[in-house]
Amino acid sequence: MEPGWSSDVIPLLLGGAGVAGVVTGRVTTEMLIMVGVGALGVLLLVVAWRQRHQKIAADHTGLWVHNGRAMQVIQWESVAGIGVCCTAQAVSLEVVPRGPADDRDPVLRALIRDDEPLAPELPRVRYRISLPQVGWRTLAAAVRRHSEPHPSLLWCGQINYSPVTAALARRRSDRT
Repeated sequence: MEPGWSSDVIPLLLGGAGVAGVVTGRVTTEMLIMVGVGALGVLLLVVAWRQRHQKIAADHTGLWVHNGRAMQVIQWESVAGIGVCCTAQAVSLEVVPRGPADDRDPVLRALIRDDEPLAPELPRVRYRISLPQVGWRTLAAAVRRHSEPHPSLLWCGQINYSPVTAALARRRSDRT
């Protein structure tokens, strides 16, 4: 089942029930768990609210990113690799620039991340564009379709990312 509005509302309802239980004096483990789930719901709501004006589109030119105030295009010729990263909490489009990331552009600057490379031949620094929980597959398909004519661009596909596994791998590599 694809997450939709219920994935944002259910934690809020559970949290509200937990807070009501705590306020009425019934402090149990279940009530505290419900309050924690409610806090997660608030976090999801804040993320959704911050992204409400973000728009993303793909065409033959490149990837168009609008942050609510300004727009920028990331041209396909300037992209070394691209992939969709899925975690338990979010989905993002990971765009690896061919050269250094543009930290002077107001739209792109906020998207720059330094993380594990999508593929061994790609650099660590990339643009991370948060995607909506509903409909991200359609956008990913459009990105792939429009980027395919560019053979020098590496399509990394969908990457299922676990922050815990990545942190453990980083710790192991730091020890060696």
